[in-house]
Amino acid sequence: MRVLGRMAIAVLLAAAVAGCSGGGTPQTRTTPAADPNILAGCGPLSEQALAGQLKASSVRRQSAPTTCTWTAQTAGGTVDLSYSWFSGDVLMRETQVAAQYGYRTEKVVVDRFGGMYWRDPQDPGSCGVTGADSGTVTWWVQNRDHAAQPDPCVTAMSLLHTTLTFDGI
Repeated sequence: MRVLGRMAIAVLLAAAVAGCSGGGTPQTRTTPAADPNILAGCGPLSEQALAGQLKASSVRRQSAPTTCTWTAQTAGGTVDLSYSWFSGDVLMRETQVAAQYGYRTEKVVVDRFGGMYWRDPQDPGSCGVTGADSGTVTWWVQNRDHAAQPDPCVTAMSLLHTTLTFDGI
């Protein structure tokens, strides 16, 4: 949970630096596919879609914009998920935030966009992946038991790919 807290602080710091803010009571938002801001809020993936992708028996949202979090119950245990989208953000700033918190990063191409994996060297059960274009989209996955299996990076990449597909990429 300490790692999730550090990740949440990093994401919130990123939001503050990017000038984004979220406040008030979390609200459920349904975004039509034609909405140009489909990545806004908690993104285009429903709780049912998240459950299907993780093969989870249940998924429950814990918080909402600017950073959205869910807890999923899977056959392998409890998994925490985080999603964030920052309009106008750049990958370089995300790399700097990752370095500030001691995460290892690895460059990657996500569909046709530049991106990176974030890995906490102290927790093999957590991994994030960010894709960037005219902003950044990040999915973070943490196995609460800190086990490296199921691979949190594979899950994070799958969620990001599905999000970008929903966005018409």
